[in-house]
Amino acid sequence: MKKTWVAASLSAWLLGANPAMALDLLHAYEAALSNDPVFRAAVKENEAGQANRVIGRSAVMPKINANYNQFANDSAISGPLVTNGPSQSIHRAYPSDLLNVQLTQPLFNLGALAQMRQGMAQGDLSDARFVYNTQDLLVRVLQAYSDVLYARDNLAYLVAQRDAYKEQLKVNQRMFERGEGTVTDALETKASYEMSEAQVIEANDVLENAKRKLEALIGEPLRSVKEVQPLAANFRITPLMPRAFELWRDNAMASNAELRASEHNVEIARQEYEKQKAGHYPVVSAVAGWGQQKSQNYSAINQNATNSQIGVQVSVPLFSGGEATGRSSQARANYEKSQAERDQVRDKIITELRKQYDAVNSSAQKIEALNRAVESATELTRAMRKSVQGGQRINLDVLVADKGLATAQRDLAQAKYNYMLALLKLKQQAGNLTLEDLEKMALNFRKDQVAQAKR
Repeated sequence: MKKTWVAASLSAWLLGANPAMALDLLHAYEAALSNDPVFRAAVKENEAGQANRVIGRSAVMPKINANYNQFANDSAISGPLVTNGPSQSIHRAYPSDLLNVQLTQPLFNLGALAQMRQGMAQGDLSDARFVYNTQDLLVRVLQAYSDVLYARDNLAYLVAQRDAYKEQLKVNQRMFERGEGTVTDALETKASYEMSEAQVIEANDVLENAKRKLEALIGEPLRSVKEVQPLAANFRITPLMPRAFELWRDNAMASNAELRASEHNVEIARQEYEKQKAGHYPVVSAVAGWGQQKSQNYSAINQNATNSQIGVQVSVPLFSGGEATGRSSQARANYEKSQAERDQVRDKIITELRKQYDAVNSSAQKIEALNRAVESATELTRAMRKSVQGGQRINLDVLVADKGLATAQRDLAQAKYNYMLALLKLKQQAGNLTLEDLEKMALNFRKDQVAQAKR
């Protein structure tokens, strides 16, 4: 039996691809790990953020400073060397050295303590952001990958539609030549054909744009979109676990990376407020020092002196012109602002979680309905071919039926893409999205394209 245009074109498309060069979903993710500029920036951002732990902790650690000075001195002294003696002028040039080492250890410093805690919170914030960026990469890879496949499916549908209009135009012209049709029918079909031609051109541009986005993400050029492995015929919907939305919400409140980041931001702002409040309190430090001097002044030329000291240093703020009060008020306002922003993030997460939860359930139902639609359209095309062989239908009827089948297949593929994306986004909002989830998604894409096309 002669293949329809859609089946033949898709088979040729798949057979024309080199299976050895096929791009699967996991390969795309592995390439994105190394090449995606957004993720590479996130890695370095996390490395920079972790340094805040050391910076914050340094505020309560001892500090040791050493100073060494060496000078060439030139002294000129005039006047009596003894009481009532004659005036004399003495000129001396001599070198001098100074070495000093000092150790300072905070004993009571509320600002340093707040800075240490703030540094820990900033490190935790970097961890949370990196978890979010890691999960976001999983979603972006699937999004870019499925965008290419859907653009390819849509192009195949529009080409089938265009060819159906083209065949219909030929039928209209033949009927008109035999006096069985009208000019209006031919003109309407021609207008539809030319519109479909424009849609094919636009679909080609969309496909090329999707291809370029995927290439930018994985950092590898694709010779053709045919290298991207399509969906497998044995696509399966996995039961949503847990079923209750309330359990997903509880997981999100406990584990969502974006919410955790906002909570760390609140802690950072709180410690900033504590740090500014510390400007009203004294600072007590233990100080120990050791120094060695040679030829400290004119009267001690060639004399060496060694000094050591240990004690307590107390610094009490008395008046700063209102700066401490102003900074404290500013920090408190920013702290309260961060609390409001955290509540805003929490509300946004719950809304997005519900959206993806509903999308997963509705997509699953839509896939089941479209599976039935594809089965019905397939039966219709078979019936049309038999009718053509019996002389009851014409080739145009087969093409129209094929176009309906292509539409159902395209919509079914889109529903599957939407289902997978909604499931990953749902897990991302719940805070439990992992590489294992993407590996499960990868099972939905066939690996032997040639064998699938032959079947």
